[in-house]
Amino acid sequence: MTALYLHETIDIVGQGAWPYMRHTLQASGNETNRFTLQGTWYVMGITGRWPQVINIWDVPGGWQGWADSVDRLNLKRRNNIELTQWWDEAYTSRTGGFDRLLAGAPLSPTTDDLVAAGVRGSLFLHEISSVRPGTAPAHLAAMAETQVPLMAEYGFTATGLYETLMTDTEVISVWAGNVQAHTNLLRAEYGARHGPAGGDARLAAWRRTAREFVTTWRAELMTPCPGIRIGPPDQQESDASSESDS
Repeated sequence: MTALYLHETIDIVGQGAWPYMRHTLQASGNETNRFTLQGTWYVMGITGRWPQVINIWDVPGGWQGWADSVDRLNLKRRNNIELTQWWDEAYTSRTGGFDRLLAGAPLSPTTDDLVAAGVRGSLFLHEISSVRPGTAPAHLAAMAETQVPLMAEYGFTATGLYETLMTDTEVISVWAGNVQAHTNLLRAEYGARHGPAGGDARLAAWRRTAREFVTTWRAELMTPCPGIRIGPPDQQESDASSESDS
C-alpha cells in the first residue's frame, strides 16, 4: 500500500509556535480529520522563513483513506463540529499555511518503521528540491542509493523521502539528527566546495549527481516539539558538545 502523508507549512502569529505545536500534539480523531501526527516542528529562523511550523501527518488507509479525508473536508466540512472547534482554537496561534500531499518513495521508511527502529532526533533537516518535470522518482531513487548512507555517516537518519503529488516538480526529504551532526555535515560540504581541508569529496559528488534532476534546492533546520514519536521525549540539549562549540 502506498504510504501517503499530509505536509503542512503553518504561518504562526508572533510567539505562538510552541502553543500551536502543543495544541497539534494533543489533537486526535475528528479534530485532525483522522490523520495521525508523525511530527510537528518549529522552523529555526536562523535557517528559514519565520515564524513557521511544519506538520507531517500520516494518512491512514492509503488511497481510500485520502478519499475519505477529501470527502469529509469537501461538502461535509461544515458539519464537522470537532474539527471546526479545533481550527478556531488553532487560529489564535496561526494565520494560514500551505499544504502538500506526499507519497513516500519505495525505500522511504514509514512512521511505524521509524518508531519500531527507535529513531529519534533533537534537530531535523528539512529539504525542498525543485526537480525537472517527471524526474522526481529517479531523484528519490538516487537519494536512497547514495545520499541516505552518506548522511548516516554524519549522524542523520532519513525519516522521509517524499514525492509531492498534484505536481511533478518537487521532492521533499526530512532527516533526524542533532546539532553536532548538522555542524559536521555543513563543514564537510563547505570544505568540499572550497578546498581539501575538512572537506568530503563524496558530498560534492552527490550534489553533482543531484543536479542531474534538481533545478533548485534549499534546506532548513527544524526544532521538534518534545513528545512527538520521532523526537526527544522532553526538552533537552541535542548533545553535550553543542555547548562547548558555541
